[in-house]
Amino acid sequence: MEEFLKILFFAVAFIVLLRLGLKLYVLNRAKAMKGAEVKLIKDGVLYFYSQRCGACKAMEPQVEKLSQALEVKRIDVFSEEGQKIAKSLGVMATPTTVVVKDGKVQKTFVGIVSADRILQEFKP
Repeated sequence: MEEFLKILFFAVAFIVLLRLGLKLYVLNRAKAMKGAEVKLIKDGVLYFYSQRCGACKAMEPQVEKLSQALEVKRIDVFSEEGQKIAKSLGVMATPTTVVVKDGKVQKTFVGIVSADRILQEFKP
């Protein structure tokens, strides 16, 4: 029984460390997008989502609020075009919200973020 608990502990620890490492990698890639040129939109938000994503469904009211204040281009990562765009920018997770000013990426948010937080990026 003691041997089983040791194996279980190391398996759980490995999974936790693997998830943490993956999350850090995704966030690092998101930071690396800053300054990338975007031709789809000059000023506004690129919102990468998936219809199967629970977090994306929770983010939907925030995206609606954003749409009332500025231009939002919704990109489904499971569409052919969406996959190409996501790959070109290095988007690796959904939901990902990319703030674009003057045709360049200014900030990238991964996960659920309030519309108010995103709108702060557009204040002078």
